[in-house]
Amino acid sequence: MKTTHAILATSAFAITALAIVEAGRLHPAAFATPMAAGMNTGDNGVTVLTASTGQGPDEAPYEALFVLDNRTEMILVYGIESPTDRRLVLRSAASLPALFRAARGG
Repeated sequence: MKTTHAILATSAFAITALAIVEAGRLHPAAFATPMAAGMNTGDNGVTVLTASTGQGPDEAPYEALFVLDNRTEMILVYGIESPTDRRLVLRSAASLPALFRAARGG
């Protein structure tokens, strides 16, 4: 019985080690699917992200558009006023360093 457990434990260890070694060979871009998450990062220093606001019908919830500008260190939040009005409206804009300072209590 002990031999069987030792063989199983050794096999499990070997398979786990092999999986870790093989995973290390994968290119990191294989795991990055930003568009599937509703996010787009460009080379121009701007990241665009959509997220549900928690409002609206379950089958088509309302979303907000978040724009992170790395050059100006600003976050901009856009939304739609009502489902019949298809215009994006700037909901909020803030300086990222100021937000982080406020979060730290300073």
